[in-house]
Amino acid sequence: MQKIKTVKGTRDLLGNEIILHNHIIEKFVSLCNLFNFSQISTPILEYSEIFTKSLGLSSDIVSKEMYNFEDQGKDKLVLRPEGTAAIARAIITNSLEQDSNKFFYHGPMFRRERPQSGRLRQFHQVGIEYIGTNNFLSDLEVIILAEEFLKDLKIREKLVLEINSLGNEMIRKKYNESLKNYLEENITELSNLSKERLKKNPLRILDSKEKNDIKIVKGAPNIIDFLDDESKRMFEDLINGLEKLSINYNINKYLVRGLDYYNHTAFEYVTEEKKSQNTVLAGGRYNQLFASIGGKDLCGVGWAAGVERIEMQINELKTNDDKVCFFSTSKELDLEVLKIIAKLESINNIKMHFINSGNLKKKFSKANKIGSIGSFILGEDEWKIQKITWKDFSTGAQEMVELDNIHQFLIKNYLNKKKCR
Repeated sequence: MQKIKTVKGTRDLLGNEIILHNHIIEKFVSLCNLFNFSQISTPILEYSEIFTKSLGLSSDIVSKEMYNFEDQGKDKLVLRPEGTAAIARAIITNSLEQDSNKFFYHGPMFRRERPQSGRLRQFHQVGIEYIGTNNFLSDLEVIILAEEFLKDLKIREKLVLEINSLGNEMIRKKYNESLKNYLEENITELSNLSKERLKKNPLRILDSKEKNDIKIVKGAPNIIDFLDDESKRMFEDLINGLEKLSINYNINKYLVRGLDYYNHTAFEYVTEEKKSQNTVLAGGRYNQLFASIGGKDLCGVGWAAGVERIEMQINELKTNDDKVCFFSTSKELDLEVLKIIAKLESINNIKMHFINSGNLKKKFSKANKIGSIGSFILGEDEWKIQKITWKDFSTGAQEMVELDNIHQFLIKNYLNKKKCR
């Protein structure tokens, strides 16, 4: 019988992969708590209009990537393709539009793309949203959080921060017209995909990875030349802030975000590899998002990072966990061993493993096989005097430990030494 497979573009998380996955999430959550962001979690299922109204019908997500369907009640639903619009919907739904809010989230997203390295149909994102302020300092704060997150993961030096301004809605509209006129003059040289984008959203052509498109785009109008005084000042203040904070960046006049709700600040952390899936973390300002889905005219800025993309940048995660095994010399004492384990308090970075099958030789073999640092062995003689034998696998040394003192014994002899390594 043929094995049942995972759905194309999805994967199971287990072993070292889920350890790395959880490591990234834990680093992210810890930093968000430090910066006073509150966690929010939205449903995986949303009404399709949340995304069709906010992302734009011409965006790749809406036009060809969303998993949308009609359920038994004739509701038009989607599997959540991104987090920002869902967070905006949650703020409106829960009447949180009166306050300035800072949120963080993490979880799976879904897009029906062609699976390849760094691109899955079910993928995971971590993200933050700073709602209710229209101040370059808010943009700077979310970038600082991104910097610290990537530094904590030890991958910041592998990435380049690219930044641009898209101006306000009116500026973007004027620029879009100018760009379209320029591209129509060079339409014969454009790729087929860019010819299609020219009809719907010319800005997306700036992000093309096709060689001919890149060559043509180099002569395209620069959106920064279209900025009004307010937009220029906001962008200049942000750049000055990055300079004062010694945050390295490149201004990329071709950088656009492919979703309609973006304006003003746009940024991406990208690898220096010349490939299509080289964006690790990206975000920007979205001052029209809430109004587009029926909410108040709120401002917001944020970013999202792909967990799988981050994983690709981490060379190796050295786990800091030690395993300690427990077993008895006879079946009659197995329940007593379980009682001992059940009474123990948890110790950071030490895992307790109960071995309940095989003879004594096989139990030692299993303990070695899983990489434990040592074993506690309960025998009849030890049980009578309420002690247990500890064997250190690195030195071969054995000693008796009182049952009530196992927790302190491990902290004193292993956890504290481990911190000094």
